[in-house]
Parts: sequence; C-alpha cells; structure tokens
Amino acid sequence: MDQDTPLSDATTVLVDANVFIALGRPSKPQYNQFRQAVRTADVVLKIPRRVIGELGGPQADRVQTALEEGWAEIIDAPDPTDGDAVAASDIAKRTIASETGQAEHDVEKTDAILAGLVVQYVRDRAEPNVVVLTDDKPARQGLKNAVTAQGYTDAITVCGLSDIIGDDAGSSMRLI
Repeated sequence: MDQDTPLSDATTVLVDANVFIALGRPSKPQYNQFRQAVRTADVVLKIPRRVIGELGGPQADRVQTALEEGWAEIIDAPDPTDGDAVAASDIAKRTIASETGQAEHDVEKTDAILAGLVVQYVRDRAEPNVVVLTDDKPARQGLKNAVTAQGYTDAITVCGLSDIIGDDAGSSMRLI
C-alpha cells in the first residue's frame, strides 16, 4: 500500500463487481487492505445498483460493510435517453464482444453501463478526475475505447485492484 495510487480526495471512483468479488469477505486481508487504501485516499466509492445486484444485494457482507462504514454508496445507471452515455455503452459492448468472441447481446450489461456512467460523471458533474476500477480485461479495454471515442481520455482512468493494493502474494489465494 506504500505505492502510488490513482485514488485521492479529488477523484470520483466507480467500481465493478469483480473488484469486490476478488476482495472477498471483510475478514480477508485484501479486503482490509483495500478498505484502508480507500479511507486513506478519503474517497467514497460509487457502486452502480446493478453491481450491487451482482454481489448479492446491499445485505451482502462485503457491500454492507462498505456502505455502513461510509466508504461506498449506491448510484443509479445512466439515463437511457442520454445519447453520449448510450454511445459509450455501445462502444464498450462492441469492444468486449470483439475481445471475448461473444455476441454483443451476451456481453455483461454492467460493464457497458460503467462506460455510460463514467461519461456522465465527467460531462454532467464536471468531475475532473474519474477512476473506474475493474479487473475484467475486456471490460477495461471497452471502457478505454469508449472514453477515447467520447473525448474524455484526460479525465478518466481505468485501472484494476492491483493498482490500488498491489500484487501482494501474501494476501492472495494460495494454490495447494
């Protein structure tokens, strides 16, 4: 955790479900390391309602802990009539489909929704620095393509869990 981090009190952070899945339960070292990094950076994570659903709802221990401790909050999906958000979501969806060999209609909707949300946050809320956390490589590429196509490359950073807590082998899964 002594590394440079993209998190600061000047960033808005949107989080994908796979980050919380990778962290595990609140009793796990990675979860606590992540919690500390978020608190140290003085940010409140924005978790889309759809992501909350993927994690088992707001009562799931990993979500409930973050919400109760105040370092996360639930946000809604982008407005379905917002042309820029829809375009960003479509670009992300096409990229993910191409990267994974899936049909576009089979692509996880949350990954595409994150692209629309991040564009809305930068454009409508004048957020100068938005970070999207996802460990899904095709989703990361989809987000990067959507951000570039929409012209927000300087305001949006896409990164993964290791960018926040590093690759500490002592706190990751052991193969036996």
